[in-house]
Amino acid sequence: MSPFYSTRLIPQVTPQSAPWRLSEALLKGLLLELDLTPKPGLVDRRDSGSHQDLNYPLMRRSITQLADYFTACARALHTGGTIETLRDLGIQAERYMFATLGTNTHRGAIFLGGVMMAAVHHAQSTDEQAVSDAIAAVAEQLFSHRLPRRTKGAQARQRYHAGGIIQETLAGLPSVFSVAVPALRQAQQLGLTQRDSHLLALARLMQTVEDTTALRRCGPAGLAQLKRDGTILETLLLNQVDPVLFLVAANQHYQTQRLTMGGVADLLAISTSWLLFTPRDMAPEPRLRPSVQPAALL
Repeated sequence: MSPFYSTRLIPQVTPQSAPWRLSEALLKGLLLELDLTPKPGLVDRRDSGSHQDLNYPLMRRSITQLADYFTACARALHTGGTIETLRDLGIQAERYMFATLGTNTHRGAIFLGGVMMAAVHHAQSTDEQAVSDAIAAVAEQLFSHRLPRRTKGAQARQRYHAGGIIQETLAGLPSVFSVAVPALRQAQQLGLTQRDSHLLALARLMQTVEDTTALRRCGPAGLAQLKRDGTILETLLLNQVDPVLFLVAANQHYQTQRLTMGGVADLLAISTSWLLFTPRDMAPEPRLRPSVQPAALL
């Protein structure tokens, strides 16, 4: 039974509340990222990419489990829960994920989703700069006293002197608001299909994110491969060339190298969720202040 079952006894959060609406958008964004096919090195409808311990049905089950976690976060925020409360909920969600699924399916989504929900609640706004600033403030509270040291991401950050997910959130998720979200808006303006819109955002993230899952598995050469392939993918999309053959070939190569990009996938899901949460005219949005740059990812 989910560790969050008892939260159903708490009075329901109004469906109009921002955290509640965001929780629904997060689930949809995660499903859209999972369904995007083909993706090099990542689980999709076609295969498991470079993840021998994962598959499509398992990832779908994981997303279904996250519904209770996101609901618990929304209710905690509604009833005055603190950052420590959300941290405890995240730890419970991770433990339940490993206990029921036996592997790391959506650990990044647990963290990033909780941070995003807290930021939206505290910002009381959907202004992207305000939410980015709130994300940075939430991350500062989370990491002010201690930093994760025993995770695989922490080991990669130390070995390769990368900023990781910590630096990304401390900077306010610039990979979301300055890279992927503008790419999604541009794609819609260009009239690209939903699949190609998401692939364009994926291509931009591959070129800019210092993904520590890629670093951990393949070192700097892995990041260089992501950047090259992201550039090719973007070129194909903007020239209206179907990228499927390229993506299938890239996936086969990634499998031989064990190369993957879990951080990129998490950011794509969060970015898609943000646009679902804030539907609006697709006119270009002002970029975040230039001093904020995309950082390394778990």
